[in-house]
Amino acid sequence: MLIRSAQIDDLTHVYRLLDALRKESVWGTLPIEPIEPYVHSKLMLAIHDQNQRVLVAEAESNFPGLHGELVGVCRVMLMQHEYLAGLTYLAERDFYVVPRLRGVGIGKALWNEALQWGKAHGVYGACYGKITLQTGTKCVEQIIWRVFDKEPVHA
Repeated sequence: MLIRSAQIDDLTHVYRLLDALRKESVWGTLPIEPIEPYVHSKLMLAIHDQNQRVLVAEAESNFPGLHGELVGVCRVMLMQHEYLAGLTYLAERDFYVVPRLRGVGIGKALWNEALQWGKAHGVYGACYGKITLQTGTKCVEQIIWRVFDKEPVHA
């Protein structure tokens, strides 16, 4: 699996992954569809923003029939702590791996690459959400804070 920064040529594929994420989440229950050109423009800005990173997982030859296909995406951004001046953390904004390839380490590889990028930018920790329960229009999401070199704190 190749984990790399998304490029402009990837925008259509990244959009499809993010739309699949929307459909699988509570947002898929809303009677509204995203406007693809608008999402593309937002992704283009994210790709070129020095405070954001859009990573993709590209299947290599060890995934027969999927070689070259984008099978996962992770978008993170550097955030300033609202109350603790000068503290920057890494915030997960979008995270998706295609269902048929979950559980084989793709998500972990995407997140590890995001963490490396964040650490290289001096973040003190990271924050991500994990859906623990979803039924219809109700979603329970666990927010996990990780201060590096310490145990995670759950909010």
